[in-house]
Amino acid sequence: MAVANAPTLISERQPLTLPQFVGLIKKLSPAKIAQLPLDIIPTNIPADVAEHAPAASRAAVEDLLMTINSAHLKKRIADVENYGEEIVGAMDKAKTSCTSNTLRVFKNKILTLIELLQVSKKEDKAIPEQNLVSQLSSINNLLIDVRSESYSMVTTLDTLCAVKPNSENDSKRFEALIKRIKTAVTVTENTLGEYYILRLKLLSKIISEKKKNIEAHEETSSEHKKELAILREELDKTKGLWNRTIKRKSTLAEEEIVQNRIQELINEINQSETVISENDLILWLDTIVDASLSQRSQARVAKSLRTARISLYYLLNRFCKGQEESAIQIAQNPFIQVDPEQAIRYMLMSEQFILDYFMKKKNEKTAWLSGAAENKIAELDSLQKEILAELKRATRGIL
Repeated sequence: MAVANAPTLISERQPLTLPQFVGLIKKLSPAKIAQLPLDIIPTNIPADVAEHAPAASRAAVEDLLMTINSAHLKKRIADVENYGEEIVGAMDKAKTSCTSNTLRVFKNKILTLIELLQVSKKEDKAIPEQNLVSQLSSINNLLIDVRSESYSMVTTLDTLCAVKPNSENDSKRFEALIKRIKTAVTVTENTLGEYYILRLKLLSKIISEKKKNIEAHEETSSEHKKELAILREELDKTKGLWNRTIKRKSTLAEEEIVQNRIQELINEINQSETVISENDLILWLDTIVDASLSQRSQARVAKSLRTARISLYYLLNRFCKGQEESAIQIAQNPFIQVDPEQAIRYMLMSEQFILDYFMKKKNEKTAWLSGAAENKIAELDSLQKEILAELKRATRGIL
């Protein structure tokens, strides 16, 4: 690297990394260290960095750091005077936009999951659903932070793009910062898009499997429900005045037998049922909504997305209908005292579940949505209407 005759100045060239800078000061003479261009010096250099240089060069390194600090301070004061604190703050954010630790951890977690999937495929051994969901949940915990950073970068980009530079040199500086932050936004959005695709592919299989299990349960429990209806009729007959007075002992015995069989059938239905939790539904909805809103994932997983959405509508309706049926079952059970009207209030949960979900997402737009927030809100509104319409169509075939 030819640096001996380089001018001492501050521009917007890419600075060296700290290890590169340390390697450089170990090799250069004090005279050449003094002539290093200030714009290649890394930011946030430790105070003891001079100790890494040979003894004869340490004074030159310390002088260089004092010079760079003084030059940066003067430049910052001038920028604040010319453009204001807000613009200078945006410039600072742009300079560090490609060094997000949150995004780095997010990527590493995704890579860990991919490695796990590759090992699973190589060994022809499926990953247990709970383990897979746990891995995805760990990654999802970082989504809010990654999206918040992306939203902040887009806001910073808008701020810098609105600046009118005072000089040609400043114009070049702003252009470099804008290019840098655009790159960071693209990298973040692409990373999110790839994760949305991966998560959709993995969870769509789980969603489809849940749907198959529930459909199988519906077939096997249908006969049980018919028998339950017949037994309840028999139970009502044993309560007649004639049976209670003339054949009291035999009637009580018959009633006990019917009661026991009813409880057996209820237990069999419950034990064979595939459980759907509210947390499952929210995870699946997040997966589908994220993939639907991401331009990177929309085209690449259109078929998987459509299949997953259809399965989700079925599962959402089954979840809410299951709540309703359980409540009605409780209300009809003569051995349990409960207010039937209160129990049957689950009937309209499906649509309300969707409405509540989207309302929460829109209220969290600054932390949840990346990119241009207002455009995303419009897309979210459109997606909500689309899902509600599809949900109602699916409901007619299920309820």
